[in-house]
Amino acid sequence: MSDQLGLVFLVLFVFAASACICLSITMSRRVQAGVNRWRNEERQALETQLRQLANADAHTQIARWKQQHEQEIRLDAVQRSSAVTRGNVTEHIVPYLPGFDLNPKDIRFLGTPIDLIAFKGLNDSMEEIEIVFIEVKTGGSVLSARERAVKKAVEQKRVSWRVFNPDVDVDRQKISDRGGKHVKIDSISQ
Repeated sequence: MSDQLGLVFLVLFVFAASACICLSITMSRRVQAGVNRWRNEERQALETQLRQLANADAHTQIARWKQQHEQEIRLDAVQRSSAVTRGNVTEHIVPYLPGFDLNPKDIRFLGTPIDLIAFKGLNDSMEEIEIVFIEVKTGGSVLSARERAVKKAVEQKRVSWRVFNPDVDVDRQKISDRGGKHVKIDSISQ
């Protein structure tokens, strides 16, 4: 009986030890999961806080930069606006300025892509005139890409004359009026 009792205690001891080990492992896993969850929450909270601090710092630096450079930015904007206005006014009055060698009556303002066209001699004698393309530049401004393209076409003599008469050149049968709002022109004679 004492052998059987010893065997029962041994079995109970092994069972109790196994139960303790299982509980210990389970508790260890739960504790580790709790620690990991807490660590992740803390990390996310710190990352959020760092992002907010970085954003606040960036906004502060931008505000400080704007405050320091606002006067320069405003002055630059005024100077650019002034230069554009000066250029626009000059384009219109240049035919009347001293040193301009063409008759102001021969000048026509276009504005874009070039400023002026002169029909030199048109008001003096209509037998022989010269057509002059004029681009007015003030300050340090230079020709734009479109202005250079026009200059190149003129220099390469890629200039032509066309007459268009809508009374003759538009096929009247294919014009449809939709309540006076839209006019569709289907073909134009070349």
